[in-house]
Amino acid sequence: MDRKAWIIVTLCALGMGFNVWWGVTHPQPQTPKEQATSALAAAPAQTSAVSVTPAAASTSTPVAASVAEATHEMSVGTGANATKFIFSTHGGGILKVELSKADGSTDVILNERGKAPIGALTEAAKSYEDANQYRIVEKNATHVVFEAETPTKLLIRKEFNTSSGEGSDTHLLNFKITIKNIGTDAFARDTFYVYTGAASELEPSDNIVPPAFVWNNAGDTHSHDTNAFSDTAGFFGGAPVREFLDSGDKTDRLRWAGVISRYHTTILTTKEDQPSKTWSERFLLDHSNDIFRDDSKAAKDYAIHGGASLPPVALAAGEAKSFDFQIYTGPKVFHALSELQPDRGQTGVMLYGWTSFVSVILVKTLWLFHNWLGSWGWAIILLTCCIRSVLWPVQARSNSTMKRMSLLSPKMKELQEKFKDDPQKMNSEVMKLYKEYGVNPLGGCLPMFIQIPIFFGFYSVLRNAAELRAQPFFWVKDLSMPDTVAHLPFHLPLVGDAINLLPLLMGVTMIAQMKLTPQPTTTDKTQKNIMMFMPLIFLSFSYSFASALSLYW
Repeated sequence: MDRKAWIIVTLCALGMGFNVWWGVTHPQPQTPKEQATSALAAAPAQTSAVSVTPAAASTSTPVAASVAEATHEMSVGTGANATKFIFSTHGGGILKVELSKADGSTDVILNERGKAPIGALTEAAKSYEDANQYRIVEKNATHVVFEAETPTKLLIRKEFNTSSGEGSDTHLLNFKITIKNIGTDAFARDTFYVYTGAASELEPSDNIVPPAFVWNNAGDTHSHDTNAFSDTAGFFGGAPVREFLDSGDKTDRLRWAGVISRYHTTILTTKEDQPSKTWSERFLLDHSNDIFRDDSKAAKDYAIHGGASLPPVALAAGEAKSFDFQIYTGPKVFHALSELQPDRGQTGVMLYGWTSFVSVILVKTLWLFHNWLGSWGWAIILLTCCIRSVLWPVQARSNSTMKRMSLLSPKMKELQEKFKDDPQKMNSEVMKLYKEYGVNPLGGCLPMFIQIPIFFGFYSVLRNAAELRAQPFFWVKDLSMPDTVAHLPFHLPLVGDAINLLPLLMGVTMIAQMKLTPQPTTTDKTQKNIMMFMPLIFLSFSYSFASALSLYW
C-alpha cells in the first residue's frame, strides 16, 4: 500500500474517532421537529407482584409537598429483577421507581430527581405539576386507580396495572387515562400533556452518554440530550435554547417518548401511532448537600425531563374517552426491550447510530455467548475470536498482498528512478506493474476498513450496556468502566493520572502486530511514522471508555 493510501486510511480512522468523541461530548443542538408521543399499548406482560404497602409521603424527590400526599407501593419480582413502584396521590402517578440488586437492596432510584410523578397530567407544555388532588379509589397487589375532578368539570381516572403474559416484564406497567365530561356543556381541548419523568446520571463524572429526551415518530428515533440546550446565545447568535417544544402539526405517527440516562430509561409507549406534541427541558441538579458536592463536574450536572401530549380531546356532556399506554422504567437492556412490543421499536433508546446494524448483531451474539458461558468477560473474548475467524480470509489475503508488494519493491524502485521527473508517468507504470502481478494496492488496508465499523459498533453497544454494569472480570471491577488499578501523582498526555491496564496492553499488542505484519521495503519513513501513531490514536480513544472495548480490541 503506497503512501497516499496509508495517509487516507489514517485520516479516515482519525476522523471517525474524532466524530464519535465529538458526538459524545458536544452534541449539536437540533431544530425542534414535529414529534409524537403519548398513548401506550396495554401489552401483556408477566411479573410476580409481591407486596402492597401504604407509606408515608416521600421526601426524596422535588415533587411539591405543600399538598397532603399519600403514597402506595407495588413491588414486582424478586432479587435483581425486583422493581418497586411508589405512587403518589399528588399528581396521581409514579413518584419514583426503585430497582434492586441481587441481594434485594436498592440499587438505583429512577425519577428520583423528577419534578412530578410519571403520568402527571397538565394542560400546558413545560408544565409538569398536576394541579388536581387525586384520591386512591382501588388498590391491590397488581393494580391501583386514581381519580380527581377538575374545576372544568372533568373526571380524570388513571389506572396502573402490572404486566402479565407474553411480553411482560418486571419493569413494565400498563397505564390508562380516562377523561369524562361530568359537566352539562361540551368540552374541547387539544393540549393535555403526560409527564414522562426525569433522567440523570448516577454521578456527575459519568458523562459518556448525557441524559436525553427521546421519541419515535413512525419508526424513526430522534433525541436531544442535555448538551443540545444552552443558557446563552449560540456561536452565530440567536436566543438561548432552554427547552424544545414541538408544534405537533405533522406528528400523527408517534409511537413512544421518554427520557434516558446512560444505563436506564423511562419510556411512555402508545397503543397505536397518534398525533402528539412534545416538550423537553434540562435543569441543573443541586449537589451542595450530597456526596458529590466536591466533584468539579457537579456544577454542570444537568438532568432532563419532558412530556408528550394526548391527541385532541372533544367530549359531549357525559361522554368519556380513554388513552392506553405502557410505561417501561428500567435498565437499557436491548434483549429485554426487544421483547416488549417488537413492532413499536423501543430498542431505539439504545441510540446505536450509524453502526446500528452491526451493533444489533454484536449485542445479540454477545447475549448468546453469555448464556453459554455465564461471564460477560469470556463472552467478549469468544465474540472476538469469532470476529477474527470470520475476518481471517480477508486478513490472509491482505498479508499475501503485502508480501507480493514487497517482492515488487526492486521493480518499483527502478520505475521511481526512471521516471523521477515525470510523476504522472511513474504512477501509470506502477499501476501497470500492479495489474501485471495481480496486486491490489488497497488490499493491505481492507481488514482495517472492515474492522472500523465493527470497532465503533461495539463501542456503541458497550457505552450503553447496562448488562456490563458492575460485572467483574479478573482484576476488572466493572466492564462498563475503565479498569483503573492505580493513580499516578502526576498527569501524562493522553492518559491523565489513571493507570488502566487493558488499554495499555491493547497498545502493546497493536505495536507487536504491526512488527509481525509484512511491510513493503518501499515503505518510506513518513508512512512508518504514520503507522506508528495508530496504536497511540486507539490508545487515547479507548483509554477512558469501557474496559470491555479494550478487552475486545
